[in-house]
Parts: sequence; structure tokens; C-alpha cells
Amino acid sequence: MKRYILSGMLAIPMLLSLNAQEKIEVSKDVEVHALTPGIWRHVTYRKMAEWGNVPANGLIVIDQGHAVMIDTPWTPEQTAVLLDWVEKTLKARVEIVIVGHSHLDCLGGLPEIHRRGIASIGSEKTSELALAAKVEAPQKTFAGERKLKAGRRELELFYPGAGHTVDNIVTWIADERVLFGGCLVKAGDARTLGYTAEADLAAWPATLAKVKSRYPAARLIVPGHGDPGGWELIERTLNLLKENSEIKR
Repeated sequence: MKRYILSGMLAIPMLLSLNAQEKIEVSKDVEVHALTPGIWRHVTYRKMAEWGNVPANGLIVIDQGHAVMIDTPWTPEQTAVLLDWVEKTLKARVEIVIVGHSHLDCLGGLPEIHRRGIASIGSEKTSELALAAKVEAPQKTFAGERKLKAGRRELELFYPGAGHTVDNIVTWIADERVLFGGCLVKAGDARTLGYTAEADLAAWPATLAKVKSRYPAARLIVPGHGDPGGWELIERTLNLLKENSEIKR
């Protein structure tokens, strides 16, 4: 595995280029991409009637053999494939899983996570919604913010407010200045807001403003679906929200 030393905002185009070159197909519907040293993006696919074959992002954050997974793949089967790959290829064990919100692209793999004795954490709202939907919920919960570690690396979980869902959180990895925005943030080439049946469209812009204010040093932002980028992803999301608002007038 190659390792890259990158710094500053000029690193973003290079990071994205390396990401594309470093794609590894683990199985037919599970792939991983190297982002920065010790941080991998996992991408898994699910066929949906309305949207086609939908890719969903998550992260694997590693230090000294300790790993944290941010969002599970869509299914327990995909999750098993990814966990095995992390252990065999990266020589690390996932010790805790962060659940970004209550949809299957974040928690669909929790049955496999818990079967293996791996801990999980999500917001109190996410747990409530998962239990109401009768799907497996994160074991541990928090309100507002929470910090945890992958080895020596610190991650911050933060609930900025409603947007894509009422429970969506973001995760900040300070040492590499990577922000996992999840489905609160759209990809740079997104043409729509995607699934909005459970969204709070009115609150979404203010929620993004809180994210921008709290993490101004972010140099790489990872959306829930599509390719990572910089602050243009936030701007694209805001533009889509504006367009949606104008259409409904």
C-alpha cells in the first residue's frame, strides 16, 4: 500500500486523483479507495427501483492496528466482506462503528457488526428512529457531540441539526483535516437532493452553516454518495436547496 504525504488546500486535487487510482475491488459490490495515510473510503452498492445501482460511502480510520468504521455498508453480507478485508489486508481490527443516521446506507450492516462483538455508536435520535423502524440500532448513544479514538487518532462526532434527516451527524478527523459529511452533503456533480422524504429542507442550510463554522480547516469533505472534494460540495448542496425552494414557490 502506498503512503502519501500531503498538506494544504492544494492537496485536494491530488488526493482525488490518488483516490481514483487506488480503487480496490474487494467484491462485486464492495470497493475501497485510499484517501490519506490510514484513511480509506469504502463504497458499497445497492439496486433501488427509483435510483438504480446506488453507491454509498463510509470510512475506515486506522492507527496502530486499531480501526474505526464510519457507517456500515448497505447489508450484513457486504459488511462481513469489508471487515474481513480490513483484518487481512490492513492488519487492523474494527473496534467501533459510527452510525451517521438511521438509513440502511449507514446501519444496514449492524447485525454483522454486533454478531462479531464490535461496538457501535450513534446519536440518540438515530437510535430512536432505528428502533421505531424495527431495524438494528446502535448500542451506544450520544447527544450533541462525542469524541473517540482509533489508536491515537481522535475523531469528533457532531450533530449540527436537521438536514437530509433529523438525525444526521458528521465526523471530523482532525489530524488529516478530513470531514465525513455523510448524506448531509451532496457530491459536487449531484443534480438533485436525492431522497428527501425524511428531510428538513428549511433547516438544512442553517445546519450546513454550523458545519462550516465549526470545521473551517477541513481540506477534504466526503459526502454520503459520490466523490470527495472540498468546500464546493457544501456550496453545491446549498445551491440544490435553493433550486428546490424556487421550484416549489
